[in-house]
Amino acid sequence: MKNYNKTLDRSTKLLAFVYSIFIVVPIYFILGNAYYLDYISGFAFIGALIGFMVIAVIPLIIFRKDKFKSLTTFWVIVLLSLFCGYESLLLEYESNTFIADVYREPEEVVQNSRIYVLAIGLNDIHYLDEETKIRDIYERDGIQILDLHKITNRDRYYSKSNEIKRFFGFGKKQFDIMGENVRGFMQDDIPVINDFLNRENLVGDSAGLALGLSAMSHKGSLHNEIPIGVTGTLEPNGRVNEVGGIAGKMIISEQNGFPYIIIPVANRKEAETVKAEQKLAIEIIPVHHIDEAITAIKELNK
Repeated sequence: MKNYNKTLDRSTKLLAFVYSIFIVVPIYFILGNAYYLDYISGFAFIGALIGFMVIAVIPLIIFRKDKFKSLTTFWVIVLLSLFCGYESLLLEYESNTFIADVYREPEEVVQNSRIYVLAIGLNDIHYLDEETKIRDIYERDGIQILDLHKITNRDRYYSKSNEIKRFFGFGKKQFDIMGENVRGFMQDDIPVINDFLNRENLVGDSAGLALGLSAMSHKGSLHNEIPIGVTGTLEPNGRVNEVGGIAGKMIISEQNGFPYIIIPVANRKEAETVKAEQKLAIEIIPVHHIDEAITAIKELNK
């Protein structure tokens, strides 16, 4: 009889847990999608989860003598609290309203290589919702805004998820991944390249191709006399992949008088659109692989 009661007790607990999942998951799914699609704010999302936890206390008190119902309600509160704790980090991103792409000086990592790393500054804007106001503030401070991106809840959720992954050691920053790829391609220690990769204030992976070409210039296997702006990721096998911020990088190249810009083929259509819209004179050189960039540079220098 005792074993039978223990089995029955375990079955009751398991069934109560299953019931609680069927109650909580739809609530979490609906609220999560409403947040993700920008129908509610992060405060409303977390506040609603907390509200359901408070409401769940009422049946917990009412059905305290009913073992199954009280246990189900208990698990509902536990699951809601877990989801609430997991999503609470979103509140840290709630004040982010825009990201401003701002002018950043092109950098020749290897002197006299004429290969310039194209990068844009990324400034987080907090609490300001009016685009014209943001542009006026930056203009007064003498900072050139190349582009302005409105932050959505999807962006906030993506940032939060990446932060949690990195905290548990399951993700790496794009800049660190780029560093590993560039070192894998170079297969040599080049101090000036390593110094660049060891910086702590840089983000993104778009400098990979420029660093690979700069490394070849440093080793003497690539000669170049023409200032060229370069952007693109670089895989250890030399493949070049898509990057962001093409519009800003093209404008920066034009402003610095670069006659050419080397970009990934995946960004070609965007680059051509920007060139037409902004009436830029710079010539676009799209490449799939670093070997194509090397060939193009050699042709230009004949």
